Amino acid sequence: MLAGLAGVIIVIRPGGSAFQYAALLPLFSAFFYALLQITTRKIGVTEKASTLTFYLNFIFILFSGTIGLMFGDGRFSGSGNANLEFLLRAWIWPPATDFLLLAGIGVLGSIGGYLVSQAYRISQAGLIAPFEYVAMPLAILWSIALWGDWPDAIAWLGIVLIAGAGLFVFLREMALGNPLR
Repeated sequence: MLAGLAGVIIVIRPGGSAFQYAALLPLFSAFFYALLQITTRKIGVTEKASTLTFYLNFIFILFSGTIGLMFGDGRFSGSGNANLEFLLRAWIWPPATDFLLLAGIGVLGSIGGYLVSQAYRISQAGLIAPFEYVAMPLAILWSIALWGDWPDAIAWLGIVLIAGAGLFVFLREMALGNPLR
């Protein structure tokens, strides 16, 4: 796990001239996502995946609405920092034509949340978690396809450490016969 964390630190590069505090947001996101999966595993013993999915989506809506009420009017923009400007800009209503697309994203996201909740509910976390590493190559693919942004050599080193650490833990636990719970 320490090798994976070292990989994350290498990718984020704190203290470097290009470092932005917004780079810590994915780290916080990963931490809270891990807490979500641990909670799903614990609560999933007594609750159905549909119940877990309902409450997860309810909390997302509640949290997003609160953030929108606090920051959505744009009153905190104007700092000059590009990351903060993006995060704190005034929210606008999407065009009416986008609502069908947003509804589709909501439905697919809910189905995905249900399936992930069900997987963590009925199986061992050590068997499910490695499948989530598919997100890393997909993130790289979309970064290249949409923005033409390739990871540099240092980022590749961090990526290899993250993926290698996850693979190592998975293979080690399987060899010991102790799938992570």
